[in-house]
Amino acid sequence: MFLLIDIGNTKTKWMLRDNKSIYKHDSFLTEDIDQDHFEFDEKIRKIVISNVAGFEKEAILKIKLKNFLCPIEFIKAHKKLNHLINNYQDATKLGTDRWLSALSVSHDIKKTAVIVSVGTAVTIDYLSFDEKKSQHTFEGGVILPGLHLTKNALANSTADLKNGEGAFQMPPINTGNAIQSGFILSVLGNIKYFFELASSKSRDIKIILSGGDAELIHQHMDEDLKKYVSIKKDLVLEGLFVIANL
Repeated sequence: MFLLIDIGNTKTKWMLRDNKSIYKHDSFLTEDIDQDHFEFDEKIRKIVISNVAGFEKEAILKIKLKNFLCPIEFIKAHKKLNHLINNYQDATKLGTDRWLSALSVSHDIKKTAVIVSVGTAVTIDYLSFDEKKSQHTFEGGVILPGLHLTKNALANSTADLKNGEGAFQMPPINTGNAIQSGFILSVLGNIKYFFELASSKSRDIKIILSGGDAELIHQHMDEDLKKYVSIKKDLVLEGLFVIANL
């Protein structure tokens, strides 16, 4: 049995599973990581963790997990793992969430991919595929503020742009809609750019959407782009499962 934990900036997701079934799957606010979330009787063979929320959260979790008498591994990005090459300038500096998402995609999809995670931050990454070598390469990508970060930044740094509700509207005719629509168009524009980049290198492409606001972005995509899209909510946990089985 594996315990897989994805410590994100806002939420921490976890999964208890073996090679056949998922037994438990839950989440909690990362700020509550010092509470008792992992209380079960199943025998754990290995605990595999991704953490993008800082050393303090990692230290707290180590204490909370000390009663499990099994190996605990905090994942870091590698230069190469299985059939995935990491082309980041400094491979170890690539966020583990992006690395594990790429690892999950490379494990399941034998084609070029644009990986989009829409959460606290938005990451859009390009994963090339060499058919002859059956090998993926993480080619790089961009990081943007997520929807809530965007709203908070504008509310905190400007006098008149308050952090209110908004909806997608073209053209927007109120402030809330202007902020929401601007965010969505920014993400869509970046996705389109990376899709066109991938298309210049390959004819067989998949767009993978993940994260809490994946559905929001998907509903506003052009129909000609939607046909390339798959939505996968737990790419990081899936990547951790790949690591657990190595």
